[in-house]
Amino acid sequence: MLLLIGILIFLVSGYYPQITENIYSTFIYKILGQSISKITGIFPFSIAEVIILFSVISITAYTLRSAFYFIKTKKIRELKKLFLNILTAAGIIYFSFQLLWGLNYNRVRLDEILSLDARAPTQEELIGLCEDLIVRTNKLRVDLNQNANNVMELPYEKAQALRIAYKGFENASLYYPRLDGKYGQPKGIILSEPMCYTGISGFFFPFTGEANVNMATPDPFFPCTITHEMAHQRGFAREDEANFIAYIACINHPDIYFQYSGTLSALSYSMRALKKVSDSKYNELLTAYSEGVARDIKFNNDFWSQYSGPIEKASNKINDTYLKTQNQKTGVKSYGAMVDLLIAEYRRKNKG
Repeated sequence: MLLLIGILIFLVSGYYPQITENIYSTFIYKILGQSISKITGIFPFSIAEVIILFSVISITAYTLRSAFYFIKTKKIRELKKLFLNILTAAGIIYFSFQLLWGLNYNRVRLDEILSLDARAPTQEELIGLCEDLIVRTNKLRVDLNQNANNVMELPYEKAQALRIAYKGFENASLYYPRLDGKYGQPKGIILSEPMCYTGISGFFFPFTGEANVNMATPDPFFPCTITHEMAHQRGFAREDEANFIAYIACINHPDIYFQYSGTLSALSYSMRALKKVSDSKYNELLTAYSEGVARDIKFNNDFWSQYSGPIEKASNKINDTYLKTQNQKTGVKSYGAMVDLLIAEYRRKNKG
């Protein structure tokens, strides 16, 4: 029953985004999200990581036990019991997920919330955005700290980046009040190295309200990864919108390393979009990258390439399916849709 009710609530909320926005996202979720996040924020470790590991072990053990018992007794009722228990657990989890966070997928689109002109961009606007981001990224990169390989390196521990990430949202909320809120500090994942094989740099866990970050993520993109998960924590579920909010939080952060990370991430998404429409212009603009920016992007790409394999492909497929079930019909391709929001912000800035 809970599974059916959860599905029904999600489908109905999709027809009434304004009601979902005003009643759930900015009221019910705001209270639930901040309350749960503050409670779990008391603990210095990721409760989500513990729950996931415990669940995987428990489900595997229970399934194997049931299978062995069936093989031994040949009793069909054991399979029926297993099926009903799985269905019951799925109902509880899915209903709780929708109540605690999932309905945010059906809130009003971010461009409407922030009053952005997000009409389809022209190729000229996309080129202009890429040129602007290249200039800004090159400028921010000039005096940043580097490691022995001349790749940007944070001048402080990554744990410090987790502690100060909120400052970007504090400043950004002065322009975009919906980004405000008091939530628990983002958490670093202990098993970050194994997590790399899934290709996942972070995740938000609605059941604990925690923004979880893969601590192995390369430094140039690490601050933006943190703010991306914090955007989810603030109730912005769609991936393209979380990417854009991460960028906004970073460029409004007082720390230059956050500013650089956000701008570098925006540049990467925008250039990928440009490559799809004009390969020649893409290659031309690549030559405008400073050596430092080019090294940082190459290092990030090489880092994730070494973990690419069947686990990463399976994880990507699962994530793609999940996004599609939550009304993001383009699946993982929706990550690139943030370019429309970047151009909308670029339009507004040029108007000003």
